[in-house]
Amino acid sequence: MKKLFVSALALLTLVGCKTKDPNETVIRFEVENMTASEVLVLVDPTTNFAVNLDKHGKGEIAVKDLSNIYANIAYGQQTKQVFIGKGEETVLRFDGTDFRKGVTVEGKNAAAAEYLQSMILPEAPRYDMEFEEFRRKIDESYASAMEFVEARKLETLCPEFAAIEKDRLKYLYSQSYLMFPMGYAMMHEGEKTFTPTKEYYDLLRELVVEREELMDVSSYRAFIQHAVPVLLEEQGETFASGYERALATIKYIQKNFKSELLRQNMIRTLAIDCIQNWGIRKTAEVQNIVNAYVTNPRYKAEYEATYAENDPTAKGNKSPDFTAVDLEGNSYSLKDFRGKYLYIDLWATWCNPCRAELPHLKALEEKLADRNITFLSLSVDKKKSDWEAVAKSGVLSGKVLWLGHESDFLEAYAVEGIPRFILLDPKGRIVNAEMLRPSSKDTEDVLLKLENI
Repeated sequence: MKKLFVSALALLTLVGCKTKDPNETVIRFEVENMTASEVLVLVDPTTNFAVNLDKHGKGEIAVKDLSNIYANIAYGQQTKQVFIGKGEETVLRFDGTDFRKGVTVEGKNAAAAEYLQSMILPEAPRYDMEFEEFRRKIDESYASAMEFVEARKLETLCPEFAAIEKDRLKYLYSQSYLMFPMGYAMMHEGEKTFTPTKEYYDLLRELVVEREELMDVSSYRAFIQHAVPVLLEEQGETFASGYERALATIKYIQKNFKSELLRQNMIRTLAIDCIQNWGIRKTAEVQNIVNAYVTNPRYKAEYEATYAENDPTAKGNKSPDFTAVDLEGNSYSLKDFRGKYLYIDLWATWCNPCRAELPHLKALEEKLADRNITFLSLSVDKKKSDWEAVAKSGVLSGKVLWLGHESDFLEAYAVEGIPRFILLDPKGRIVNAEMLRPSSKDTEDVLLKLENI
């Protein structure tokens, strides 16, 4: 599972002697017999923290705008789950040489930690029954799970946790309702299908409610994420793709959820999921929503970190590749230009601004002829014959190739207009995806300042 570890400088504040912020959750670690100098706090796929331990096995973080969390504590290759309430100061202890024994919690949620690390939840029922019976079985599974909460006297020992756990389990088991139509058809090998009734949709509507205290509880967020589009479909909306479903869910939350923190939390989470699934080139509307409505510093930083990770043309990333041909029909790709800096000019014969840059490109190449750089003209002409006529005329300089107008290279760089200039390093990594034009008075200076040019 891919994990996003947020910047410690941006989001984690070391705790000193100061007044406690009620909106700040503090997590302290005391590790005996350290075998690793880092502990991971895994909140969910979008929010995870790395905590450095000192030589005494101690480390701490303070994070704002966390609600109640079921955090998985990872040390080495193993994880243990603990509950940390909103705004609490929590001390977690474990033996680094015997992490399997578990993590103990100092304070009111000690019993909750022992419960979470030892509890095996009753399974949800199979989908081979009619919905009325299935719903009764879900209620039975939930009731059985709650019996264990009561048996451990959690409502007395840690009442805040018990209340959250009751809702977590409710949403956990309720996710089976969302899967029932598909599961029912699969269990009957397509011979029978389940048509949702008004009672089915009413059940979902009862659960799609704002619960800010559950916003960092994964079962709640997952249920909201998948139940909203089901209810929208009941109202007549249709979705041609998973992305359209996700976008509709984000729009619904933005319009209908009143809690500012919950709304931003959910939009951030769903937007990150969209980018990880469909990339940044095909999620423009989601990006617009995030940029307009997500202002919380932590949420914004987590989203921007994911965006950068999934930007194929971010500085330092390996450049997307291409296949292009010369006048003799020989094929080239980026590997043929490794070893030198590469200044790429994307142009076309019909583009007057492109043609205007050609003399400047030739002059720049002549000035840097003895430097460690190659100048490459990539034509995006639709007709190869149009490019060939100009290429044979001798007005072009450097390496001259025809790329065409349907190359994945253009899509990867989100080329919407030409001329466009790209600078790569000798290993094919991106130095600047929006490089200065040859006619700019600063271009030569920028190139001469490159390392080992």
